[in-house]
Amino acid sequence: MAKVHLATFKGHPALDVRWPDGIRSKIKIRAGQNGEELLLRIQLAILDKSWPAVRASLMAPAQQRSTTLGSFTAMADDYYATWVLTHNKSQASKKGFLERFKQRFESVPPKAFHLLHVDRYVRWRQKAGVKNASINRELSTLRHMFTWAAKRGYLEKNPIADMEKLQEQEWAGPKPTCEIVEAVFEKLDPRFVPVYVVIRETGARRGEVLSLQHWQIDRKESLITFAKRTKNGKNTVAPLTQRALEAIDSIPPLAGCDYVFYNPETGDRWHDARRPWEAAREAAGYPWLRVRDLRPAFGIEASELGAPMHYIQSALGHGSVAVT
Repeated sequence: MAKVHLATFKGHPALDVRWPDGIRSKIKIRAGQNGEELLLRIQLAILDKSWPAVRASLMAPAQQRSTTLGSFTAMADDYYATWVLTHNKSQASKKGFLERFKQRFESVPPKAFHLLHVDRYVRWRQKAGVKNASINRELSTLRHMFTWAAKRGYLEKNPIADMEKLQEQEWAGPKPTCEIVEAVFEKLDPRFVPVYVVIRETGARRGEVLSLQHWQIDRKESLITFAKRTKNGKNTVAPLTQRALEAIDSIPPLAGCDYVFYNPETGDRWHDARRPWEAAREAAGYPWLRVRDLRPAFGIEASELGAPMHYIQSALGHGSVAVT
């Protein structure tokens, strides 16, 4: 049985690992390395069965390891394993971004990377019809990866720290009234109605609700805690209305599953709920209504009911009142 735990080896902090194939390794924790982070990386690799590659990387001689980390692909893979998997909830989207980066920049050494590579990437994505808002999200991940690499000594500095954000077209669509929202809800696949009711009632993001677990629900205080929201990294709370509670209670807990909303066929959480929403809004005659429109609608209604601005800020997960 695979096991991994913190230990000491010849007086130095290390990890004692018994791999799934029975081989036991003592891995020294190098200066500047986070032992807990490395331990979690190995545990995740064992779970997703990518441990052979991780073991090969960790057990490689120092000179070989340094050479490996000099490639863009290796840096992106290390970033995904040691940062995205341990700190970020949007793992699926980040993995997609990183795979695209590796496809585009595979032959570019990180130390030779510069803003011209970003410019070419932007043109490539724009030619494919991708909107600036989506490209900005991708570039945000790229910039963070280089910042992460610089902080860990892979690079002297972030070569794209001064990268400019693309101008995005502001949405000026109609205000989603309660009648419009309810009309779309009536056309939704019944399995997803509770998901969108909770989004509507709490002002939460779709990903936050899809990953909602039972421990986050405080029935006594009528609150939901969203742990370390993706955009501002802080825990926030949202009101648990009676309608939201009824939506949650309409889904019976599943033994062995921590998630509130799950796919009964797989026994795991729903990972995407875009298609049911898109089909429902088309059927209801409101193809322009986006899920994100439910968030400002929540904020406007809460404000009209007299809720304090800082409370609405917390519920929406904004970093400042100015954003709200």
